[in-house]
Formats: sequence, structure tokens, C-alpha cells
Amino acid sequence: MKASDLYLRQLHIAAFGRFLDKSAGPFSPGMNVVYGKNETGKTTLNAFVTGVLFGWEKAHGKKNNYRPETGDRSGTLFFADRSTGEVCEVSRFRNADGVLFSPPEASVLLDSIDKDTFSTMFALTSDELRGLEGATDVTAKLLTASAGLDVSPAAILADLDARIASYESRSAAAEHSFVRLRAEEEDCKLRLAEARERSEALKGEYREREELAARRGAATKELSDLNFRIERISAVRAEVARLETAEGENVRKMADCDARLAAEASTRPSSADAPLFDEDSEAAVLAGLDRLESQSARLESRLDAARDSFARARAECEASDGSGGNEHTGKAPVRAALFLAAFLAVAGVGLLAFSLWRGEMPIAAIAAVVAVAGAACGIVATRMGSRSSVVSRETPAFHAMNVARGALESCEQDELMHSLKVKESLESWGLQAAHGSLFRARAIVEASRKRRLDAADRLRFRNETAAARMRCEQEIERIRARRKELLAQCGVDPGQGVSALDQLKSMLCAHRDAAIERMRVSDARLGELEQILSEGSLSNEYDVLKTRAAQIATRKEDSAADLAELLLARRALREAVDAWKSESVPITYRRASELFSLMTNGRWQQVSMDENGVLTARDGMGKRLEPRFLSMGTCQQLYLALRIALLEHASDVGAGLPVLADDILVNFDDERREGAAKALVELSRSRQVVLFTCHKEILDTIRRYAADCTVVAL
Repeated sequence: MKASDLYLRQLHIAAFGRFLDKSAGPFSPGMNVVYGKNETGKTTLNAFVTGVLFGWEKAHGKKNNYRPETGDRSGTLFFADRSTGEVCEVSRFRNADGVLFSPPEASVLLDSIDKDTFSTMFALTSDELRGLEGATDVTAKLLTASAGLDVSPAAILADLDARIASYESRSAAAEHSFVRLRAEEEDCKLRLAEARERSEALKGEYREREELAARRGAATKELSDLNFRIERISAVRAEVARLETAEGENVRKMADCDARLAAEASTRPSSADAPLFDEDSEAAVLAGLDRLESQSARLESRLDAARDSFARARAECEASDGSGGNEHTGKAPVRAALFLAAFLAVAGVGLLAFSLWRGEMPIAAIAAVVAVAGAACGIVATRMGSRSSVVSRETPAFHAMNVARGALESCEQDELMHSLKVKESLESWGLQAAHGSLFRARAIVEASRKRRLDAADRLRFRNETAAARMRCEQEIERIRARRKELLAQCGVDPGQGVSALDQLKSMLCAHRDAAIERMRVSDARLGELEQILSEGSLSNEYDVLKTRAAQIATRKEDSAADLAELLLARRALREAVDAWKSESVPITYRRASELFSLMTNGRWQQVSMDENGVLTARDGMGKRLEPRFLSMGTCQQLYLALRIALLEHASDVGAGLPVLADDILVNFDDERREGAAKALVELSRSRQVVLFTCHKEILDTIRRYAADCTVVAL
């Protein structure tokens, strides 16, 4: 946000004078006229703008400070940015709170101007135009600010002259004055000569004291070093002892780990006790055993049911034929044949299973033949019994018994085939030791599982114990390295250990005791010398005087150097002021002459200021007069021309702030009023101008030369 882009857009009076909640505006960036009758508040608005920017007037006698009857003065000025249209606010409530900016960047408005300059150059009234107090200072201040300086060159020159003159002053406050320094130097020389004679007798004691003080300082440093080393060795010894304890603990832990590993190795099972299956194979075998056991249970249930059915059918058949003796006689051979067939079949199957388990194939073939013969005999006996029954009698009970017998034989055949299947499955899984028993097979698998889990536990135990042993070993290495480092810091052989530290500490303690004894003797002698030297206090005065003489010499050198710098600075500043005057001041007064000639229709043609700061005006005939010899109107025109010229030349000073002119044309005649109006319109092209007036003819004159003039009616 640039100050040159800002202009007063509107103002709002919360409470000021007789106004409460009063707004005025909007204003334009160029020429503005606030028009209203007497007592409509034009002067109040002028004072309000100055008060918001630089503080409310305090009560001085009967002067109007515009304080409301109730409440405090407060209000806001609204400034707008020409380029962006952004609006910022400048507000004031109590003077103690200061001026408030929103946003804070709006403070750029007041960076280059103070209240006095604003009141003199920006807030113009008819009374202000009757003079320009300190014209030289105002001109220098404005032109200095426009050049980017904070202080007037004239003020700096005056300060430099005063400071240069102080170097030859006899005032007691001027401690750097050469007059004061020469007097102090002469007095010091006289007193130094007297003290030198009195101090010769004490030079020997003084030198001895200095030597003892130096030796005491060295002894103090030696004692401090010894204390530090003793404390360091004590700390190292404690740390080494702790490390050795930790090392022994880790060695014990390593031995414990080795013992546990050895014990585990001694109880480790042989390869014969290795598990038969891994985890996946074990799961597959167990699943197969579950299936076979399920099938065996179903077959056993069917076989039991078939046996029960056959027993019931046979009992019913025998009960129905209980009185026929021929029938029993005919059945006896059939029963004998069935018994023989069953015996042959069971023997053959048992022999077949045994031979297959032993792997003896010839015996297995014989067993198969026996089993088949038994089955054939059973079939023949059954058919014989059937024919005899048909011959003897055809009864339903007998038919039911035959059906039950066939179902029983079918179940027995299925059981035989299932037994063969179980044996083959167990052999394919490597469970020959089960001898076809699913119960023994499951026990073998469970034993294998237990051995596998036990092996895993043993492996985990070995790994964990080995890891713990490795950590102990690494910790021992770290402890030994740290112990070696600590002992090396103390200059002790790492192989000696704590005992060497104790010996070194004892030796250092003996050295410390000797140093303390030497310091005690030295302090006693120093006390004696201090007593002797205190009696000859003039020797101290001699040293003090020598120091003072050196200080005076240093002060003289510093004063000479400072004076040289001040003289060079004054010369350079005078050259800069002369160059500044030759460039800026003529331009300002040339422009003031043009404006003064414009306002007076050429009657007065030049405004100038002599070397003594006296302002003069020259007419067309070459006559020069000071402002006090001019008429009121001409004097006001002169000071208005000078202010406008200064404001145009110092365009950076107060950029963004309006020029407030409160009825400044009332003492001008018609012709000169038009010239002054032209000058104000020209000023409005570079600065915002707000003219307060109650005269219609002044408003018409401004409008004649500024068609875009903004009129705010009150």
C-alpha cells in the first residue's frame, strides 16, 4: 500500500463538538469544495480531520477543543486507494489509545509528517496565511523529508557546532573539554611526582607480593586441576567397578547358557526317535484315519444290525418248525457244512492278513485259496439247505431267514474288504507297525506329533539360549571397550584395572595436600606483605595516579579523535547543505514566484529569502518589501504561494493526506481570488485539496477552473 495512491474518501464523526453520528463525503482525489452557510460545521470538520490524525486538542484556557457534552471524542477517516479501490480506516478514540489503522499498513500515511508540519502546511486558515513562523525551518524540514531524511541539515549543523565548541569549554559538565583535560593532567603530574618518591621504599615488598600473587594463582590453578582429576578418577573408578560387575554378571549368564545347551544336547533323542511325519503329512494322515474310522464305524453298525436281523429271523423260523423231526434231521448236515465253511473263511482271511503283513506271498496265496474254498462251501451248504427246505416246506419265516442271512454275508464281505483297504492304507502311510489297527495307527501318529513338537521346542530353546549367549558376549565386548576407553582417559594401563586407579588417586591426593600446604604458607606471607603495604598506602596512590594519568592521556586522544571526526562531519555536511540549497531551494522559490505572480496578476513577480532567512517580495519595478510591509491580502497571497510551492516540491511529504483550506480566499479581491483559485486547482493535480467556504462566488470560481470539482454540501 503506497501513501501516494491514497486519498480521503469519507469521514464519520461518532462524537466531536456538536456532531454525533455525522458523515461527510464522498470526496474525490482532486479538487473538493465543502460548501455551507455559517455555523454549519466547516471549521469543525477541519479540526476533526487534524484531531483524528494527530490527536485531540487539549483544553487551554477558552480555546474550543470540541469536546462533546457527554462522552469522549471519536471518529474515523476513510481513505481509498486510487489503483485498487481498497478502503482503509484511520480511527481515534482516546488520545491515550493513539491512532488506529485498519489494515495496519495504512500507517504509511503518517510516516513522513508530524502534527506541526501538518498544521502549518496542510490545515490552512485565513489566520495561518498571515505569516509563516520559522519559514527557514519549515522549508528545510519539508525539503529534508522529501529527500528521505529525518532531521533538518541546519539542525544537524547547529548540533555539530555546539558539540565542537564544547571541546574548549571550561564548564565542569564538559569532561571531554581540552581545557579540563589539561588541568587534570597537570594536577596528576604533580601528585604523581610526590607519590613516586614515597613509593620507592616499598617496591621490594610490592614485587614480592606480585610474585607471590602470581605463584598463588598458579597454585590455585594447579589445585583446581588436581581436584578435577581426582573427581574424574573417582567417577571413572565407580564406572569401571560397575562395568566389571556387569562383565562378571554377563560371564555368569554365558556359562549358564552353555550349561543349558550342554544339558539339552545330552538329553537330545536319537535319530531313531525322529518323528515319522512333518506337519502337513501328519494332517493328511490324521484326516485319512478319520475317514477310515468313520467308515469302520458305519460298517460295524451295519454288521451288528445284520446279525441281529439274522438272529431274529432264525429264531422265528425255528419257532415255527418246532414239531417236525424230519426237518431237524435234514438240517443237521447243512449246519455242519455252514460251520465248516465259516471256519475255512475266517482262517483263510486271518492267514491272508498275517502273510501280507509279513510279506510272505506264497502263504498269502494259500490263505486266499482257503478263504475262497470256505466261501464256496458256504454257498453250496446254503443252496443245499435251501433245496431241502423247499422240499421239506416253503414257509415265510424260512424265506425271511434266508434274506437276513444274505444281508449278513454281504456285510461280512464288506467288512473283509474294508479290513484289506485299511491295511493297504496304513502300509502306504508307513504305519506297518499298527498291524492294521486304526487305534494303534492313531497312537503312532500322536507319538510322532509329540516328537515333532518336542523337537521344535528344543530347537526354539537352543536358538533363544544361543541368542542370549550372543547378547551377553556382545555386552562383554562393549563393556571391555568402554573400560579400556575410561582407563586410557586416566592414563592407566587397561590391564591393571581398579587398583591402578586407586594408586593414581592416592598419588594425586598427596600432590593436592602438598599444594594446599604451599598455598597456606604463601597466603600467610601475602597477609604479612599486605599489612606492610597497607601502612604505605601512598604507594597505592602512586599506582592509582599512574592509572589516572594513563586514563587522562587516553581521554585526550579520544577527544582529539572525536573532535577531528566532528570537524570532518561539519565540513561534509556544510558542503551537502550548500549543494542542497543550490538545487532544491531555488526551485521552490521560483515556483512560489510563479504562483505569487499568478495570484497578483503580475504585480508581484518574485519571492526570495536572503542568507539571514528574511523573506522578501519583489514587484515589477524591482522594489523589495518584507511581508510585514504588505497589505493583508497580498501577504496572505505570498504565504499561500510559498506553501503551494513547498507542497508541490515536497510531494512525498504527507502523500495521501488532504490539504484543508478553510475560507482562505475571503480577503482576496475578485481578480486575485481567480488567480488563487487557479493555484489551488493546479495544486489539486498533485494533492487532494478540500476547500471549505460559505461564499457562493468562491464555489463558482473554483468550478470555472475545475469542471470535475466535487462539491459536498453541509
